[in-house]
Amino acid sequence: MNQKEWMTVPVLFCASLDETLDFWEALGYKKTYYQKSPYGYGVMSRGEYGLHFVQQKGIKPEENPIGCLVMITDVELVHRNFSKALKGKLGRVPNKGLPRITRIRPGQTRFTVTDPSGNWVTFIKFGEEDEEIVRDSEQKGEQTPLEFAISRAVRFREFKLDIAGAAKILDVALERHGGESPLLIARALLLRADIAIDLEETASARANFEKMRELSLSTQDRASLSSEIERLNEMLA
Repeated sequence: MNQKEWMTVPVLFCASLDETLDFWEALGYKKTYYQKSPYGYGVMSRGEYGLHFVQQKGIKPEENPIGCLVMITDVELVHRNFSKALKGKLGRVPNKGLPRITRIRPGQTRFTVTDPSGNWVTFIKFGEEDEEIVRDSEQKGEQTPLEFAISRAVRFREFKLDIAGAAKILDVALERHGGESPLLIARALLLRADIAIDLEETASARANFEKMRELSLSTQDRASLSSEIERLNEMLA
């Protein structure tokens, strides 16, 4: 590792050191340090950076509040590789329980992996896009009320991991969408349907998706939403 004047190293707790290290190894990390005594400690590295883990008695994975952030250049590629690795290891891509990985939509700037010990690690794309989401969700500016609600819902869902809170924001905004453009209403309904899938509320997801399909959208508007419509269509099939 190259010497640096300053470097922050996250140390995460784990209930089972071996199980936790095996999980990160399956995602492509390399075990670069391991000890069982005088206490369990391990390091999983990716390039010259790594995640450090210490075994801790009394940790309840489902109640573990510990996590950290990892900045990366291609968030969609990393999510795709992690999902493929998880499917190979577990036979599925888990979005619930432990371990799990949050789903990602086109254009999304971050996702979160939660390991078997309950540690959350959020992978964030370098650049201004992530900062724009923060700014738009804090300051309405020239956004319409529905645009502002979408910005806030995205932040609650992807940054705070408060999916129920994101759903509530959109529900309130969609009840008061008078004067908003059909395209913007369609985007809000698609996001609400996607959030309903996260909440395992299939009936709500279908209902919002159908409301979107009933909107009078131009050919150009539908074309701009085609990839998102196709993705949700496949998930609801």
